[in-house]
Amino acid sequence: MLDKFISEHLYNKDIEVYFGGGPRERLAGKVVGSADGVLVLEHDGRHDFVSVDKIIAAWEI
Repeated sequence: MLDKFISEHLYNKDIEVYFGGGPRERLAGKVVGSADGVLVLEHDGRHDFVSVDKIIAAWEI
């Protein structure tokens, strides 16, 4: 369900996602894809692939 929300409302926006635990449990980047339970963030020319199931919170930056 978060997958659909991300693709419809956050696509092409800069976001940060939080996985729980300490402050290092975060990733940030521009949303360039979200399908099949995988979020794709682009940051400094690198692509990070994140399991949507692991995301606790996300916000625009």
